[in-house]
Amino acid sequence: MGTFSQTSILCDSIETIVDQLSKYYYIGQQTKLDERKEWLYNLPPNNNITVIVSQNHSKNWVEVEFNFDGNLYFYDECLRRISKNLNTKVLLGYYQSSTGDGRVAKFENGNLELSFYERYFYYNPNYNNLPVIDRIYVADNFGIRNTAVEQLKMSKLGVDSNLIDQDFIIDYFKSEGWKADLEKNYFDWSYLHIEQIK
Repeated sequence: MGTFSQTSILCDSIETIVDQLSKYYYIGQQTKLDERKEWLYNLPPNNNITVIVSQNHSKNWVEVEFNFDGNLYFYDECLRRISKNLNTKVLLGYYQSSTGDGRVAKFENGNLELSFYERYFYYNPNYNNLPVIDRIYVADNFGIRNTAVEQLKMSKLGVDSNLIDQDFIIDYFKSEGWKADLEKNYFDWSYLHIEQIK
């Protein structure tokens, strides 16, 4: 069980994306490695946040891996602004397999165009023999009318749902024009690790 998180920005320059990120939060160290180390800057004494930026899959998209750290609004607002500043599209995908929480979102030219969020809910009333509530449901389905993905179009707020996983996120990204066309050898992959200072 784990977390899959990918934000893809329609832009062919890692430097441009790093410059945009630096407008919205303080950046400390930057280290380029040939493997992902999502914990690199999360260690004592500073306990900061590690953001990973790469371009290993697509010629025209830069991938950013955020640690959302419980503050989704902050990152939504940053991504919305980046989409406006660069006059581009930003796709966000997140899935936590241990709980079933997941989200896909699209920001384009400064607007949130789609936000679909599945949320896990558990409640044990512990009285009067009431049943335990244990479910994953649609908590947000903003903008689904304009998507090409039929499963999203059919979703209803508050209804049980279990669409999102890593494969669904990649399929959604593909429906929005993302494609893995870089054909870069796995041994040539690299990851820029950025320290986001809290």
